[in-house]
Amino acid sequence: MMRRAWLWVVLLALGLLLLARLLFDDGSAPQAADQNLTAASSQSETQLSQQHSAKTASWPPPFPEPKRVPLLDTGPALPAAQSLVATRYGDPRSPPIARDTQRPLQPTREELADPQAYQRYEANQHQQLLASFADAAQQEVPRLLSDIERGRQSGIDPVAIAKMEEKARRLAALEQELRQQHPEWKRTQR
Repeated sequence: MMRRAWLWVVLLALGLLLLARLLFDDGSAPQAADQNLTAASSQSETQLSQQHSAKTASWPPPFPEPKRVPLLDTGPALPAAQSLVATRYGDPRSPPIARDTQRPLQPTREELADPQAYQRYEANQHQQLLASFADAAQQEVPRLLSDIERGRQSGIDPVAIAKMEEKARRLAALEQELRQQHPEWKRTQR
């Protein structure tokens, strides 16, 4: 407690000294040598500032006047609460959610107990996954090719079209390779 009181006394005394110095300083301290030094330094400062202003006169470059463009019409302005109410049961513009009706087959107790039987179960699951991929690729490649053709007709960049054509080609090649490795898979009709 005593230390805190002394600390306050010292801080108050320092504050009073600083205040007295600011109030009663008469400014008569500069001498002739200081005046010569000040004059020389002011001349060199003006030369440096002139050189600096010549170098940086155009930096940073001035901002161009912003172009005023009208905003696109986004429809009627709705408060956030009304917007949320409008989409409470889903956005009518969104595609329907397709749920998988087939439940994946779970391993039986015998498969879980026997390591070789479980490996056969896993291999069968993997084969089903690959077959599903091949079926999906077989359906999607023609859609992708029609999208590429529409893009070409609408003037999309040829580099982007070439990328998409390469993706479609690779997807079709992967589907063909899977079909050749597994001839037991039945082809779906296109």
